[in-house]
Amino acid sequence: MSRLIIRNSCYLLFAVLLGGIQLAQAGGLEDGYPDDTSVSGPAFFGFVRDERGSHIPKANVTLKETPGPSVKVVSNILGVYRTHISVNVKVEAVTISCDKPGYKQVKLVRRAQKTNKLIETDCIMQKE
Repeated sequence: MSRLIIRNSCYLLFAVLLGGIQLAQAGGLEDGYPDDTSVSGPAFFGFVRDERGSHIPKANVTLKETPGPSVKVVSNILGVYRTHISVNVKVEAVTISCDKPGYKQVKLVRRAQKTNKLIETDCIMQKE
């Protein structure tokens, strides 16, 4: 009986330690992305969601610096996008738009940041 208690206690301790490791990783820089902003410029990222908050995968996200180049990316299965334009990009000169067949963009939400290294902008879309 005591061997069973010791074994179950070891399993419980292992599970608690493993859970603690996962929690520590969850607070990392943008869920595992490296801090490449010094080489590639500010990271533009965010979610593409519908009005209820559900993610929209495979949406086209276009970032356009005026004047300058535009960059196009596609949101992943969770509706997340992340990209760079250039090292010297002027963040305030970048416009972001999202599109996907069957949807129209209704709102853009840019979150205030303490630095210009990480620029979070969410696209809110509505079914047509």
